[in-house]
Amino acid sequence: MVFRDREKKRLVPLKPCLFSPEACIPGTYQKKERDFCLSDDFSDENIHAIVRENAISYFSERDIPWHKGINGRPSNHLCCSQSFCVNVWFPFIDKPDALLDVLKGIGYPAKEVLPFTSDSTIHTGEKPFLSFEWIGDKNYLGELRRGVPAGDSDRSRGQNFTSADFAFRFLRDDGKIQVVLGEWKYTENYTWGKSIRISGSGKDRLTIYGPHLEHQACQIRLGSVDPDWLFYDPFDQLMRLQLLASMMEHHHEMDAEIVSVLHIAPIANKELTERITSPYLRDFATDIHLLWARLITDMRFQGFHAEQLIPILSQSLGDKHWGQYMGTRYGGMK
Repeated sequence: MVFRDREKKRLVPLKPCLFSPEACIPGTYQKKERDFCLSDDFSDENIHAIVRENAISYFSERDIPWHKGINGRPSNHLCCSQSFCVNVWFPFIDKPDALLDVLKGIGYPAKEVLPFTSDSTIHTGEKPFLSFEWIGDKNYLGELRRGVPAGDSDRSRGQNFTSADFAFRFLRDDGKIQVVLGEWKYTENYTWGKSIRISGSGKDRLTIYGPHLEHQACQIRLGSVDPDWLFYDPFDQLMRLQLLASMMEHHHEMDAEIVSVLHIAPIANKELTERITSPYLRDFATDIHLLWARLITDMRFQGFHAEQLIPILSQSLGDKHWGQYMGTRYGGMK
């Protein structure tokens, strides 16, 4: 039984502890009734109550779609990676002191959390200290819409363009400003040996990303690595996010002198963390975090595990009910 199936089996009996009776009714997913889904009409309960209204408003105001969402609300799937990410990070969007404790716990040399000034204001009327589905101020990577490079304002966050699941900005101990682009994983796993270099429409994606892999600011140290080897998920996703970080740093977006990538995944999901899907990278490492770190220059990448992060978050926020919820819902991954 793979991690995804184990999580479904673990979470179903926990539904009455986490959700309303109405939400616990099996929901519809891929046109079938599933016990590992919430009732379609109560999918908003996939987001914890302390942030539910504000998180849904944040996504709506920015036209950010929920992955497999229902009528502008989150997905009803209990193993939704996006819901997990929002449940983890959104409570800190207007709490810089608590977020600072988290960043220090992860290992960043953070002195002060700074507003994410390129994002819109939030419910407090202030700039957020976290951003979700961030795509950069400009179309640095020349990604396409309808076959031609999209204008900066014609791009959509969260779909069709390289997006960071979450992002934050802080002042370092050495006085430099750093932005971190985050990738969040949960039960995902990817097919070994399946190249996605050629898109469904027949476009060679190397023509889009190849020039950025050769750019002097690129943080990916190719060396003997053929760019073709990177077009296998999750490495394709890491490549694109690292290229976005490279260009944001090169252009000093939000005055950043350093822009890096943080990849978070459950260590229990070995189908993800220990499967090297690119046949050509199998000899580099047996763990995706170790492998990717070896390809990246100047500590511009960090891998972290969700099981390590949840206790840090709970201690930093200090909300008893949210902490218990997070421990019950996500703390038992195995």
